[in-house]
Amino acid sequence: MLILLLIATSFPGCREKEKKATETAMCLDTIVTVTCYADTQEKADKAAKAAISEVQRIELLLSAYIETSDIYQINQNAATTPVKVSDETVSVLSKALDFCEKTSGAFDITIKPLVELWNIKAENPQVPTDEQIGAARDKVDYKSVVIEDGYVRFLKEGMKIDLGGAAKGYAADKVFEVLKKHGIKNALIDLGGNIYAMGRSESDAPWKIGLQDPDKERGEHFYVMELSDKTCVTSGSYERYFEKDGKIYHHIIDPETGYPADGNLLSVSVSGDSSFEADMLSTAIFVMGTEEFEKIKSNFNYDKYVVVTNNNGTSNHAVYEKQ
Repeated sequence: MLILLLIATSFPGCREKEKKATETAMCLDTIVTVTCYADTQEKADKAAKAAISEVQRIELLLSAYIETSDIYQINQNAATTPVKVSDETVSVLSKALDFCEKTSGAFDITIKPLVELWNIKAENPQVPTDEQIGAARDKVDYKSVVIEDGYVRFLKEGMKIDLGGAAKGYAADKVFEVLKKHGIKNALIDLGGNIYAMGRSESDAPWKIGLQDPDKERGEHFYVMELSDKTCVTSGSYERYFEKDGKIYHHIIDPETGYPADGNLLSVSVSGDSSFEADMLSTAIFVMGTEEFEKIKSNFNYDKYVVVTNNNGTSNHAVYEKQ
């Protein structure tokens, strides 16, 4: 789980009549916390519970590990027979595949064979052989996912979809919609590295979200994002990794090489209107690097992105505003 830090900004007397409700659950392989503010406690409570229920619904639809989910069924069967999925899944996959195309595969939803091979979460992860990586990489190809009339099929054996770089962002956007339907104007949606800040904080000012400094203790930030009806998503190499023979291997895999992305980036944080797009974009920038992304940035909707780089052991950060 990547860390985005809420910077305390509340002061006595600010929106003091508002009631607050917080709900937390483990969903989409992360801790989800939703905090809502409303004019009555009942309204805040109902909204927060509805928000968590929405994330749980999306997990049941898009998880690669729940046997009844659309994604699980696709991964099990789509290489041999087309799999009928929901209209919502078609929409998510279609948008994600379009994003894969826009990034020339730097973001690729069929990355799962490589993710499974590296198995960074294992108790004792190992570096795969070049042969193993080559075999898994041959199964990674977003262009071999076909969607027709509500059915999904693969053109290659062994392909699998992993929405780990998109589902949390999509869920944050959907929770934002649910809260609006419940009449909520001010809330903080936190899906472990994916933040959506609605309205204003308790101090009646934009939410202040600190970006974790990869080189320092958890809780220490190097930059503050001010958000109001905006999202911020971070992808980084500093939370999930292992070391072998003096080399660090992290969990963000480059689909082209089959190895962890080997640039000089330690983290990428993207802000904007869509958490779904910011989620995918933070991964894509991490893989392709800032120089390549700057060439194609006009194809994407975002406000800014902030990177932390490692230059010969020295960390630096840079802010790129969209112009």
